[in-house]
Amino acid sequence: MTTKPKIILLAVMLSVCLGLFAQADSLDFPAPQYMLPMYDHYSQNNLNADAMGRGFTTTAVRGKVESAVNNPATLSGDKSFIYMEMVIKPPIEEINREGEMIYSAPVPFGIFGVNGKLYKGLLGAISYNMPKSVVYDDFTVETMQGADSVVRYPTYYLHQFTTTLAGSVGNLSLGFNMHHQLHEFQDITVYQTFDRVDRVFYVFRIQPGILYKWKDFNFGATFTPQTSTNMDIRYEDYNVTLPTKLNAGLTYGFGNNLLLAEADWEQFSNMDDSFKDRFTLKAGYEKTVRRITYRGGLMSMPGVYSGAYRLPVRETQNPEEVLWWNVIPRGGYIEKTDQLYLTAGFSYNFNGGKLAFGAMRDVLGNVDTTHLSMAMGFNLETLKGRKFLIFDK
Repeated sequence: MTTKPKIILLAVMLSVCLGLFAQADSLDFPAPQYMLPMYDHYSQNNLNADAMGRGFTTTAVRGKVESAVNNPATLSGDKSFIYMEMVIKPPIEEINREGEMIYSAPVPFGIFGVNGKLYKGLLGAISYNMPKSVVYDDFTVETMQGADSVVRYPTYYLHQFTTTLAGSVGNLSLGFNMHHQLHEFQDITVYQTFDRVDRVFYVFRIQPGILYKWKDFNFGATFTPQTSTNMDIRYEDYNVTLPTKLNAGLTYGFGNNLLLAEADWEQFSNMDDSFKDRFTLKAGYEKTVRRITYRGGLMSMPGVYSGAYRLPVRETQNPEEVLWWNVIPRGGYIEKTDQLYLTAGFSYNFNGGKLAFGAMRDVLGNVDTTHLSMAMGFNLETLKGRKFLIFDK
């Protein structure tokens, strides 16, 4: 064998070895793609406009139904209260890649809920909320030598119906959330098939919480235990582990000021060994001047995975199907998704209710995202009053 064929053979063998090595190190999805934690940096909706403005610190601050979604023990108020919130996330580019805006969240609804007194010291709340939403607008495969194309819009919505019970004994408040979750998937991407795979899976999760007041300090904590469920997407059968989550927060109030600090821990390593656990740190400040409360904060949200991944595959020997898919990559690559959010917001209190606005902006640039939230809440009893919606100076 001459030198040139030897070099060509060596190059082919090296390419095969590198390809096998890359496949061995690639992530095979432990759950349908867009519910995975490396997409949380866009898909996650930080619900509660007040909390968003102060670094999304919410575990140790009393509030209405919007606070109860995050920590049931923070629920307060004897009067019936209704709350509505919209979350807006402008589209972003592919993670770590310049190009068109291809991730979006066209359904902006965040929370709609009501809370009130059930019996003596027992409070209750019920809400519909959407903790996650994302649509991928860039899955197009050309067919017939470019004369036609197949277009899909892989979508993930997490619909959540939350029931809350809460009560207090002295300075200690206890609460319990029951989350009824509907994980909705549309156009799930499976390699070597153009079938439209749509699925909805029901998951029940619980979340106990506590809130303790000592002098000018509040301490709050919640616990969401690990939950396992089966998700069969026709071509792949996933045994999904939704991770354990712990939240703990501390607030200190003085005068019209409030300082807040909080930490979240999520055990994503139980979902897959390739994932790191996530430890999120938050800090916030707010000051009230007459009817307006001004807010600012920081939130550090580290990534849980960087590296290659492979799509689930439908095994087929159909020559036509294999032909079209040969030019499509089997997987992709996720780089760093660490984020540091700067946040700001304000709320305006009027007779019987409030208007609130919150904003978050990532400043690291790994996943260049902005989240906006607008909300309105009011006591139902005040609808009968003649001074409802009067904005005093």
